[in-house]
Amino acid sequence: MKIAEPSMTQTEQWKIKNRRKMPSSIRLLEEEIMLLRVAMERMYDLEESFQSDRVIDLSQRLDVKINEYMHYYRYSLQ
Repeated sequence: MKIAEPSMTQTEQWKIKNRRKMPSSIRLLEEEIMLLRVAMERMYDLEESFQSDRVIDLSQRLDVKINEYMHYYRYSLQ
């Protein structure tokens, strides 16, 4: 029995198709996003509060990186 694969958005399909063509700076940005997300999750586990200054700081830094990433895709897909 074949398991149905989850459908992908146009952006996800584009990312997979063009992964090798992506500038190394974008790959680094993806890594930064992943590391910041993990750091924020760990900090939340330590602080046990989303209102902690350290959690908020990491969240804001993550927001900046995600916005940079989305900006790249918004203008490269046009």
